Amino acid sequence: MGNTTEEENRFFESHFILETLPPRSSNPEKYLDFCKSAVGSGAQVIAVTDLPMGSARVSPIAPAHMLVENNIEVLMHFSRTTRNAIRIEGDLIATHMLGIKNILLLSGDDPRVGTYPFSSSVEDFSIYDVFKLTKLLNEKNEDLAGLKIYGTFSFNSGGVFSPFEKDVNQTLERMGLKIQNGCNFFVSQPIFNKEIILSFLDKAQELLNKTKIYIALMCFESIKQLEYFSKVPGVFVPKEYFKQKDDSHLEQYSIHRCISIIEELSKYVNGFYLTSTTKNLETIKVIADVVASQY
Repeated sequence: MGNTTEEENRFFESHFILETLPPRSSNPEKYLDFCKSAVGSGAQVIAVTDLPMGSARVSPIAPAHMLVENNIEVLMHFSRTTRNAIRIEGDLIATHMLGIKNILLLSGDDPRVGTYPFSSSVEDFSIYDVFKLTKLLNEKNEDLAGLKIYGTFSFNSGGVFSPFEKDVNQTLERMGLKIQNGCNFFVSQPIFNKEIILSFLDKAQELLNKTKIYIALMCFESIKQLEYFSKVPGVFVPKEYFKQKDDSHLEQYSIHRCISIIEELSKYVNGFYLTSTTKNLETIKVIADVVASQY
């Protein structure tokens, strides 16, 4: 990965990232209070999502900035398909100006499946273009048009990957291209089966020397929630989850499976990323304590 900045070092010393949904509100207090409580429960980094599932809500830039102002380590999601080319560049510069350095670059969920089905999905830049833009800003103070952008940039850019695709070599090739264009770390799609990810990591040995991996975990709080997220593209929930007889049993089963995955995979990865499916501070603390015990 080459030389790392102070921000990158601080981020990579963190092994437990908690994903959050920005509020559908102009009032940030409840959201900020939850994030502070989550940090108190052991979350080391707060991830702020960017219009997940095409749902209209506050842009992640404002809450991410507020978290930075509260001295909380932040990973801000940044989606490309809801922005045209100039908006991507403008928002990246604004993000950095507000002190947000850790960003997870995504293509994003199709906006047409969310609040406004008539929304456009924009393809001005590929995901590799967005990575390259952050790399150029960091290294040359230039944009993709070759224009000078003044100031100092130190983005720590990450991407996502899925170990479930049939063509593993194609997945590894895409990850390699992201690394070439400035990707420093990856977050997986949610993992429920440690055998699948272990097989993938075995095939990705050469790549692992060039990057860091965070494994995404899902802990369900209700059967209704399970049924909803099991239909989300890229989420493959094993049938054992559907055999739990009520919400309480499902939540405990989910926690048990998360703990098992953490204990098995911690020696191979840099950390874990708990999705926003749980807001239970007791569950967050349990997962945080298990992660902390492994590093």
